[in-house]
Amino acid sequence: MTTTSSALTNLRPVGGPALQADRPRTVFRANPEPVGAEAYPADLAAVIDLRRIDETNAVPHPLATTGAYRSVPLFDPAAEVESAADAVELEDQYIDWLDRHRSGIAAALRAIAATDGDVLVCCSAGKDRTGIVSALLARHWGDSLDAIGEDYAASAAGLVDRFARERAVSADPEATANAQRCVPEIMTTVIDHVERRWGSVDGYVRAIGLTDEEIAAL
Repeated sequence: MTTTSSALTNLRPVGGPALQADRPRTVFRANPEPVGAEAYPADLAAVIDLRRIDETNAVPHPLATTGAYRSVPLFDPAAEVESAADAVELEDQYIDWLDRHRSGIAAALRAIAATDGDVLVCCSAGKDRTGIVSALLARHWGDSLDAIGEDYAASAAGLVDRFARERAVSADPEATANAQRCVPEIMTTVIDHVERRWGSVDGYVRAIGLTDEEIAAL
């Protein structure tokens, strides 16, 4: 029997409440824990689940039966691997994803742009795939690199118990600890890469196929 807790441990508005204070809707980020519906923000217009289909089949999202739920896998199923073998550090993996999984990133951003109302974006931990989408959104909205790094690193506190459990059963605790890294420099490195290569986050978003109208709707 699955037990439910009363709160999501890694739930917050993308960029923190102040960044979206004057916007007509709020985009939240979270991890999909086995919680009751009351733990989620009220009146969500869309729940965008970035996990693979095998992940969502194994652990269905608590809101999967609602009309707001959208399965939008970030990892492109056509890609041979999740990330390149030499992309060992998280920042290198994320940078690899920007090209390898651009179709999934574009689909997630389109789903947000097409939604009239509050949105929740989630993945397994609410840190990696959710972190990429959240950082792109926050920078598009004008957030500073430092603030984006701090928002990414804020997941560390919410996931501390989960990470401890994962390390305790890991066959390779060092690799697990590396995958759990959650410091500001990871995401600031990624956004800096985006801006050096594509000129801006909007330049990247256009490169992966979003139209000016879709970008404006974000």
